[in-house]
Amino acid sequence: MAAGLFTIVVGAEWLHRRASRRGPDGPGWADTGSDGTEAVVVLGYPARHDGTPHPMQRWRCRIASRSMHRDGIVVFTGGAVRRTRAEANVMARYARDVLGIPADRIVTETRARSTWQNIEFSIPLIEHADRIILVSDPMHAARARRYLRVQRPDLAARLAPAADYRPFEQWWLKVPTAAHELAAISRRRAGRALARLYPTDTTAIAAPVTTMASA
Repeated sequence: MAAGLFTIVVGAEWLHRRASRRGPDGPGWADTGSDGTEAVVVLGYPARHDGTPHPMQRWRCRIASRSMHRDGIVVFTGGAVRRTRAEANVMARYARDVLGIPADRIVTETRARSTWQNIEFSIPLIEHADRIILVSDPMHAARARRYLRVQRPDLAARLAPAADYRPFEQWWLKVPTAAHELAAISRRRAGRALARLYPTDTTAIAAPVTTMASA
């Protein structure tokens, strides 16, 4: 059993490491230069029921803190999904009070209820930036980068990597997130296969898959 757990953990590590190194257009990252402003976007996750930050939220905030390299803003995005307090507000407070991110650099977006909306509703806040960093666990962040490329290809060209991968950091969170993202990939591929099989009814088939993948 121990050997099986080790294999799962190592597999999740490999998947997250690969995702972290993957840019918006494939392996590797384009050079965004050393000048200009920066926008760091921290993707939401539900807080605990008592309103305190979930370990996943704290992890994402730490990644954001160590990914900041230039002047600019840090956008925390996420509404009150299955909770009474907005995800963005919980993370922003933790980032300010515990991690010391300056309050004047923090911006919150509290409407988003999915990863797709995290990107959609953050775009007006970050489209001015010369360098854009999307922060989450590595596999989730890779999906968010793909969403930005679909929604705004011009902004995807400004994407830069987050400092989101450290070996075995939060490995107990990497395992379920890897499983979740693999399931999303499987649903997306199944939707594409069905659309090819039944091209005359692509709207009825593809729409539910797109909604599930953007959760």
